[in-house]
Amino acid sequence: MSKNVEQTIRELMSIILNIDAARIDESTSMDNTPGWDSVNQINIILALEEEFSISFEVSEFEMMVSFFDIVEVVGAKI
Repeated sequence: MSKNVEQTIRELMSIILNIDAARIDESTSMDNTPGWDSVNQINIILALEEEFSISFEVSEFEMMVSFFDIVEVVGAKI
């Protein structure tokens, strides 16, 4: 996975979740990140689809509950 892709994902998440990008790492997830609720989950997905010109299936959407998971799914798509 390109570091640029990971950094882009990190920056998008930082903006949407209103947290410092440096705080986002492989352990960042919906369970341990204030503000990462279902609405912001949708916002993250939409931002990723727009940024990378990809689309996600519902099954992928449901798997993307951590930074690590998001990087994996996006990486498989691009």
